[in-house]
Amino acid sequence: MLQSQVSAQKSVRRIILLATALGFAVIGMIWAATEMDIRQERTFAERKAVQSAENYARLFDEHIRQAINETDNTIKFIRHDYLREAGNFDLQAWVRNQYSFKDLALQFTIIGADGRMETTTTAGATPRVDLSDREHFRVHVASTIDSLFISRPVLGRASGRWSIQLTRRITDEAGQFRGVIVASLDPYYLSRFYESIDLGKGGGITVVGRDQVVRAMAGLSQQTLGSRYADEPSLTRALRDSFFVSMGERQETGRATAYRAITDWPLVVAVRVDDSDARQRRITAAAQTRLISTALSIVVLAAILLGIAYWRRFGEALTALTKSRAAAKAATHELDLTLNNMTQGILMVDGNGQVAVINQNALNLLGLPASFTREGFLLADLLEHEGKTGDRIVSDVHGGSPPESDDLSVRECQCAGGKVLEICTRHLPGGGFVQTYTDITERKRSEQALRDARDIAEKASQVRTAFLATMSHEIRTPLNGIIGMSSILEATQLSPDQRGYLKTIHECGEALLDIVNDVLDYAKLDSGAVVLEQMAVEVRGLATSVKEMLGPRALEKNLRFDLVVADDVPTWIETDGTRIRQVLINLVANALKFTLSGGVVVSVATRSLSGGRPGLRFSVIDSGIGIADESRTRLFKEFSQVDASITRRFGGTGLGLAICKRIVQALGGEIGVDSTLGKGSTFWFDVPARAVAVVLSEPTRSSRTQLPARLSVLLVEDNPVNQQVATLLLTAMGHVVTVAEHGRVALDLAADQAFDVILMDMQMPVMDGTQTARALRSGTGPNRQTAIIGLTANAFASDRQACLDAGMDDFLAKPVTREKLDATLAELAKNPPSIASKTAPKGNVDQAFRSALFDEIGPDASVMLLKTFIAEAQRLLCEIQAAATAGDSVPVAGLLHQLKGAAANLGHLGIVALAETPAGDFADSATLQSFATRLEAYLAAEKLDLRAAA
Repeated sequence: MLQSQVSAQKSVRRIILLATALGFAVIGMIWAATEMDIRQERTFAERKAVQSAENYARLFDEHIRQAINETDNTIKFIRHDYLREAGNFDLQAWVRNQYSFKDLALQFTIIGADGRMETTTTAGATPRVDLSDREHFRVHVASTIDSLFISRPVLGRASGRWSIQLTRRITDEAGQFRGVIVASLDPYYLSRFYESIDLGKGGGITVVGRDQVVRAMAGLSQQTLGSRYADEPSLTRALRDSFFVSMGERQETGRATAYRAITDWPLVVAVRVDDSDARQRRITAAAQTRLISTALSIVVLAAILLGIAYWRRFGEALTALTKSRAAAKAATHELDLTLNNMTQGILMVDGNGQVAVINQNALNLLGLPASFTREGFLLADLLEHEGKTGDRIVSDVHGGSPPESDDLSVRECQCAGGKVLEICTRHLPGGGFVQTYTDITERKRSEQALRDARDIAEKASQVRTAFLATMSHEIRTPLNGIIGMSSILEATQLSPDQRGYLKTIHECGEALLDIVNDVLDYAKLDSGAVVLEQMAVEVRGLATSVKEMLGPRALEKNLRFDLVVADDVPTWIETDGTRIRQVLINLVANALKFTLSGGVVVSVATRSLSGGRPGLRFSVIDSGIGIADESRTRLFKEFSQVDASITRRFGGTGLGLAICKRIVQALGGEIGVDSTLGKGSTFWFDVPARAVAVVLSEPTRSSRTQLPARLSVLLVEDNPVNQQVATLLLTAMGHVVTVAEHGRVALDLAADQAFDVILMDMQMPVMDGTQTARALRSGTGPNRQTAIIGLTANAFASDRQACLDAGMDDFLAKPVTREKLDATLAELAKNPPSIASKTAPKGNVDQAFRSALFDEIGPDASVMLLKTFIAEAQRLLCEIQAAATAGDSVPVAGLLHQLKGAAANLGHLGIVALAETPAGDFADSATLQSFATRLEAYLAAEKLDLRAAA
């Protein structure tokens, strides 16, 4: 059978080869005949053009020679009569009576030996015109040979027309030069004559001198008259060989140019025969012929391809059976290899309950005994085996849900021995199902290990944060004693040396405090514990506060300190103002430190960031020592300064710029420097800055009376050193101090006595500062409205927010100095806060709007509205937390919109701004936690207002 198939295939191949060869032979014959016909037509056209060009060249050669000879004989006759009649010769009369070529010659002129015209046939010509510079005069003066000279075309001075001059020398019997006789020929006469000859659309006649200058031609114009002949090689060959024919090439096939040197005269006539219309017709005919040949070739080729296709299908039919059998065998082998090399087990059961496919991994994972074969057994046998072993791997086919053809069920199964299988089931449309089994025991172990590692990391982060807080407290507490006691001692009577020692102690304490601040800030940033707080910030106020804070340093060094804010900078932006102020303070402090003369300028301008985002550029420009190019790479790195001499001369940890870079990057911005050594530096940073509209409410009148000059102060502090420092400072300021060791004692004292100010430490035993403050604010004692100032050694923004959220009025970071206490108490005396200002941050509630609303609806409805809003906001917060935890940002956006609308109806600007947080940001757990904390603080303040109103 196989041999007969091979023989048939060979016969088919021979037939295909023979038909192909015959077809291509026919195509070759078609194209050979086509090209031969086109070539013969082209050869005939060339032969005809050559013959026509030769005949016309011979004809025009004879015509030109005859015209020149006739003109030359006339010149000779005039010369003879001129010499015979001497001074009585009348040239015009002679021409009228004797000359018969009036169309050919324009004029006859006699030039005297002095080069001036003696007489001419042109009427009205100026007598005695000087023609001594003309070529046709000078050539006869320079030569004694009596010959005819043919000039180039010249513009006649007597006639004002172009002409070709034919001249002869006048010599008397004594051999003396008497002048020149000139016959002026009209070149346009020859042009008109040549134009009357039909040499084809592209044909033409040209008369050229040996000097290659055109004397006459068909289509003569002022541009071509006297021009040089373009085809110099052909003209040179014609002068050498007397006769020469040039043929056109490619597109110019059928064009012939005959060059013929005129006998006895220095002229060449060039006759071009070219019928472009006929040539185009030949080209068109050739193209049509080739098109017909192409069509015939395509027909023949199509016949060949159809024949090949037919016989090829016939041959394929002969081998189809063999190939299909081989493919089926190979597919079966490949399927076996694939199934047995899969890491998963696979089981397929048909609609009749027969196991159609099962691989070795499935047998192993299902724990089937050797009595089960690889395939061909019934599903009922397998289920019976599972009933005996107690497993429910296959029996729970669809995880308990009703089977659907397009539904993929995925479940996990805990097997004996601790093995975990992932089972994927899909039902087949015709009945039956397919299951895959994956051993995910190791994956489950890895997931559990990752969860354990995450828990350990979170605990480590919590420990680290707690350690930072403890270190901040423990380091700042003795610093508080050092700096506080030094400031108290400074107010006593001291000798100059003692005052110098005390100044050194104070400065060292401040320097150590700066180092502690830098290290703690960097540690917080490095651990990611710092959460940025987006709020409305007044740009000019922020920049001005930096200038006010650091202006005295500039004044001490006799430096200028200027602030420049561009006109297009928005008044309010949404950003973390505290962090921007921290960066500005660091950069300005550095600028003042490294500037010895001149000044420092802080500049704020708008800038477009990547993606078209609006932003601001803050620049700190100084005239200080500058930075070398090779040293800039060390900037913005941890514990790095330009060189060691900087540390020795100016001090510092090298962390300031690294902290600035971390903060700016956290804000989504960029920081950099431009500097020239010895000329100063410009440190700049760009941050996103979206302009916001802030509605400022009218200040509410405080229910608390103005603070007296001599204050009654309750100091709540557990550390004896801190108690002593604060008591001495306050006593020196003229105030009366009462000390409480912790919050519980403070509450007892506050219940019996009214104080003007309460200084509250944050970390204390028994009851800490925030618990004590909340208890005071929620109570009904005499100190419910007393100003509370938080004291803490933890200088983190979160600690300040905790103080404000607890109802405190202000916040002081240790160490506490007299200057800080003076400034804080002066601010309280100037603007004593009300209950509303203590229970919510400033500017968060539009009091004018809310007052107008409550006046409109009445007190009972106002209380009911606030209660409803608080309950609704708490419900929305729970739903936001649930949706964000599930990773679904779509419902989060809707819930934020509801919260924003409800808050706007009550004039709560703080919650409105908080609800503008992008929904996608809640994927970050830190953002979600910050959102919830701030919203709960706002709601707690509203609850306090409700209790106060009650």
